[in-house]
Amino acid sequence: MRVKEMADLAGTTTRAVRHYHRLGLLPVPPTTGRGRRDYGIEHLARLLRIRWLADRGLSLTQVAQILAADARGTDREAILQDLRSARENIEERQRALREQADRVDELIARVAGGGPPSPLPIALTYFYDDVARRIRGLEAPARDRALQVLTGERRLMMTLAAREMIPASASRFIAELDAAERDACAQQICAFAELEQTGDAGAVELAQESWTLALRHKQSSLAILNDLPEGELGRALWDLAGVLSTISYPLKIHRVFTGALLDLMLADPDFAAAIHRSAGGRRVSL
Repeated sequence: MRVKEMADLAGTTTRAVRHYHRLGLLPVPPTTGRGRRDYGIEHLARLLRIRWLADRGLSLTQVAQILAADARGTDREAILQDLRSARENIEERQRALREQADRVDELIARVAGGGPPSPLPIALTYFYDDVARRIRGLEAPARDRALQVLTGERRLMMTLAAREMIPASASRFIAELDAAERDACAQQICAFAELEQTGDAGAVELAQESWTLALRHKQSSLAILNDLPEGELGRALWDLAGVLSTISYPLKIHRVFTGALLDLMLADPDFAAAIHRSAGGRRVSL
């Protein structure tokens, strides 16, 4: 029979047959005097067996190993080992698909609830939207720059969220902020946008205001730090946060603010212990 006839009988394609030839899975029949290849029943049986094994989740490499072991007729244990390995691989793919389905379900729930298809936690998304609304309601001269700062911070947090580096406790902290504190956040962002005019003294004063807000919710603030990863992942997080902070807030005055805020945190024994634990004892900077 011709290659297409055999492929049709096996429910596959001539392209797949030639691929099996290249892999050595299916022997190539000799060429006849008319320059054509005639496939026999033995080729069809072999092809059907290849397809049967592949349809059960085995890779072509595993199919080749099983067929080779079976041809020797003395390596039944090797065949069983290959089959068990294939079963484990299938189960691993099933777990991965279930996890993917769970993530899609989360995305469906997020969008159905009015949230955006974004890795940023919904609580943070709503928080930034709320603070943006409050900034627009202020008569601050740097209002437009403040909105740009807020957008930069949102993008920074979205980058961390995409790397799964924002703990769930961050959402709990946000939930504790009342209307007055959210107004204060909006005013602080406006002040941050004006740091070039206020200078180092203004940056240090703003850092103290941010620290006061954190202390007002000390346990929730500490929960965020304590939920950060340790070891290599923790150090990677602090390194990434430092890089993203520099990109998002490139001015020298911004370094004064973040440095002053970090100094205040490290001066508190509880905050310092949580930071050092996550950073693996290494000196951190923002």
